[in-house]
Amino acid sequence: MTVYLQQSWPKQTETNRQIKEVNAALGSSFKTWDDVANLNLGVQAFRDLNPRWKVGLELDYSRGKIDGATTLDTPAGPATLAFEQKYTIYADLLALAQFRPLGGNGRWIPFLQAGIGLAYEKDRTLLTLRNDFLDETLIQVDNSGWFPMFTVGAGVDVYFSNRRTWYAEVGVSYSWARLKHDVAASGALTPGTVRADTDSTGPNAWLGIGRRF
Repeated sequence: MTVYLQQSWPKQTETNRQIKEVNAALGSSFKTWDDVANLNLGVQAFRDLNPRWKVGLELDYSRGKIDGATTLDTPAGPATLAFEQKYTIYADLLALAQFRPLGGNGRWIPFLQAGIGLAYEKDRTLLTLRNDFLDETLIQVDNSGWFPMFTVGAGVDVYFSNRRTWYAEVGVSYSWARLKHDVAASGALTPGTVRADTDSTGPNAWLGIGRRF
């Protein structure tokens, strides 16, 4: 079993483009998802089939947000333009197959692995304009849903001793996962529906610690 911390670099192309459009239209400089760390906590559990192959499950969980505020001049005086996009939950569950080309013995065990499964995410995008006279929601979008996920990667397990009980693990992977659909939206700057596009496709790197039972 391995517990690890993973850094991801999701594309989020459409989401980042929409934030940049808001910045261009309103003169703001809100961050995009390219500007922040995307960390998640994960756990893997495997069962050996033979010295070279094992199968198992992976569960990942994360949450996070980007936000910011700036001051705009309005007919009602200076007002605070506040932006927040918050992921209250992102989780995925994958079935994995792992191949160890050098076998399962020794202190250093390189591996290749691939997985397929489902991911779920729930987020809210909110843009407001407020002062003593204004309290206006410009954009509010609540988005959630399930979507398929695929991943391939490589790594190495390094046992701390010849007893081969505890080990460190380092790995890299590439994932394909995207939730793209129309969702209801409200606010002065939105139509009745918008295209929500959560594109988690991209590279990942993880560092973990594990124990062999």
